[in-house]
Amino acid sequence: MNINRKQATAIGCLAIFLWSTLALFTTQANSVPPMLLLTITFSVASVLFLGVYLLKGEVKSSWKKTPLKTVMTGGLSFFFYHYLYFYAFQNAPPVEAGLIAYLWPLLIVLMVGFTKGNHLLWTHLIGATIAFIGTGIMLYSKEGATDVGYEETFHWTGYAAAFACAFIWSGYSVSNRKHQDVPSSAVLWYCLITALLAAIFYIFTEAQESSFSVKSINFDTWVAIIGLGLGPVGIAFFCWDLGVKKGNLSLLGVLAYTTPAISTIWLALFTSLQLSKGQWIACSMITLGALFASLATSKKAPKA
Repeated sequence: MNINRKQATAIGCLAIFLWSTLALFTTQANSVPPMLLLTITFSVASVLFLGVYLLKGEVKSSWKKTPLKTVMTGGLSFFFYHYLYFYAFQNAPPVEAGLIAYLWPLLIVLMVGFTKGNHLLWTHLIGATIAFIGTGIMLYSKEGATDVGYEETFHWTGYAAAFACAFIWSGYSVSNRKHQDVPSSAVLWYCLITALLAAIFYIFTEAQESSFSVKSINFDTWVAIIGLGLGPVGIAFFCWDLGVKKGNLSLLGVLAYTTPAISTIWLALFTSLQLSKGQWIACSMITLGALFASLATSKKAPKA
């Protein structure tokens, strides 16, 4: 696909927008056990990508152009990020786990600044700082809300899993930049591996401990599951892969901070959630930080 840097960045932004719907769809499908939900949604994404690339006749060429090492790295990154994400939210207060896990945009900005041929702009740093503060306000501005079911202890395993989430996704995004020759259609193989691993994990863990049946999933929940598979778990990964390979990765890392703000607005519009004053302030700060970073002018790295 012949696109320029600005177009690739715009496509990467579409992934951020699609990821903003993740919380809304997940809320509608919260009755489904996590690993089963992961299995179904990534299966939907796999079928979507398989159908598209079969029609385009790119399945064989995609497999040939994607090294097995890259396939395994992408698949394992997808799976372990989501596995640890669910684990963190099950073993630590959701507010704190979410704040820690959402360090990945900031880590991307910092990591890419130290990679060869790139340097960190002061606008990126200031934008990331403003957005990060806004994210913290967003997560802690639930007036009078408490984390029910958690004792006042240090949930080190949950926190460690959340930190791992941040490092896995930021590391994957930055390292993926090196694989310019690998087609973005490789996300098909990543999704297939994730669906397979999640299915195995579900069979040997959740299926043994829960009496939940797929037959008990109602129509509205299926709509949410399909929405997850097509959007934030499907098309979003293709857009992100293309964006991080050919677009402005530093800018995308900062713009990713808009995800929790947009996500909260979706919840406020389509659920009974009422935004507090602090959350509106946080949304404004996150958006301001992202916009400030987007004003950064690209500079060529000095020749060696």
